[in-house]
Amino acid sequence: MTTGRTDVAEVDLLIRNGVVVTMDDNQTIHYDGAVAIDQGRIVAVGPADRIAGRYTSKETIDAHHNSVLPGLIDTHHHFLQNLLKGARDDLAFVDWIDQVSSPLISMAVRDYLEGNPALQWQATRLGCAEALLSGITTIVNMEWATAPEVVDVYEQAGIRVVHALYLTDVDQWGSPGMLLSLDATMDLAEQLIARCLGSEGGRVTFRYGPACENSASSELLQEVRRLADRSQVGIHMHIAESKFGWDNIQARYRKTPVQYLHDLGLLGPDLLGTHCIWLSDTDIEILKETGTSVSYNPECHMKLALGIAPVTKMLEAGVSVSLGTDTCAVNDDMDLFEAMRVGAFLQKISTMDPAVLPAYEALKLGTIGGARALGMQDEIGSLQVGKKADVIVVDLDRVHMRPINNLVNNLVYCASASHDVETVIVDGRVVVEDRVLLPWDEQSVIAEAEAYAHQRFAEVGLPVSPFYE
Repeated sequence: MTTGRTDVAEVDLLIRNGVVVTMDDNQTIHYDGAVAIDQGRIVAVGPADRIAGRYTSKETIDAHHNSVLPGLIDTHHHFLQNLLKGARDDLAFVDWIDQVSSPLISMAVRDYLEGNPALQWQATRLGCAEALLSGITTIVNMEWATAPEVVDVYEQAGIRVVHALYLTDVDQWGSPGMLLSLDATMDLAEQLIARCLGSEGGRVTFRYGPACENSASSELLQEVRRLADRSQVGIHMHIAESKFGWDNIQARYRKTPVQYLHDLGLLGPDLLGTHCIWLSDTDIEILKETGTSVSYNPECHMKLALGIAPVTKMLEAGVSVSLGTDTCAVNDDMDLFEAMRVGAFLQKISTMDPAVLPAYEALKLGTIGGARALGMQDEIGSLQVGKKADVIVVDLDRVHMRPINNLVNNLVYCASASHDVETVIVDGRVVVEDRVLLPWDEQSVIAEAEAYAHQRFAEVGLPVSPFYE
């Protein structure tokens, strides 16, 4: 105690003099606020003068002219496909799978079977770096054949991850190289569950990831439900993503994808479904009744012309909706502020109602909404006493942010993750400081990932950009 006062406590970190957007149920904003953090948890939130009178700190962040927010939560991504950033933007969904996605996935599966984790390792480092620099403190990363050592990368980065392992036993796309045998996949799942349980700080958790309603047989989907219940882990899968997939299920079962999955017993509070574009009103009611959560990925939906998810209807019905960026091969960045903006605009134009999905609701999708969708709302998603200290500091001073007529509106409609996220804290540990990534050297991560990826692309005959020739 440096002051000698018995009523003043020392904490690890104090963020002060910023605009603190708590994302609590009361929509509390402290315009000259502070957050006190100790041993990885938030111990106080409130007006700066009150917090400063109660705490001294080992480290202090002056957030003057900055906004202090909960860390952003990205509920759907594929780090492997960060290596395909800037890929084709002129292909229908089925052709995109065939020409862009499938070749890389097949190569990754082959590398895994040969005991070579380097491609996934490089892609994961690259993805973690971009996520943290974008203010994403928690991410759902859905991957194909990934050795348990991938958790080492997450731990080095210091990011919070829900790792979902693809499971598929139906070669829907005519690309058998994408499939890992079910025996090998289930064995890998058991290894990943054990590794995640032992992850540093418990920051990495596991989910079963049946690819989608078309790429997994009904028998596999029922087995996934049994295993998820037995192991007490969640499920993450693509649901009703495309008209192609909807037509396939309708033709085979005379049901919608949601009705089909419900009849199999797969849906429930531990299942996070991604996309959910092709839904009927009955489907939305099923999602609500089963407690199934949804990840809304608006930019992916636009680039592949998949459709517009009925998010407004889902929210009105009480479905838990969150926000995802999806792969950089169909989005090209990991900017959740941009996803909030685009996602809100899509709902407004699709309903022809400018009042739907206002800025605060969009911000909820990327913070506390993500936490609720993952069942982690008691730990992350808002700045409240007792929760894990996942916090970001966002610059409000640049010209594209000013003047600030409504703080939340400016954050959602003006902020840019790559320009404005200054500081990122996960579990009370600073991992980005003054826009500098601390766990690794950013330029080295980029250079090593590019060099390895393009070497492998050339070896297997995948296109390499002339930029690197």
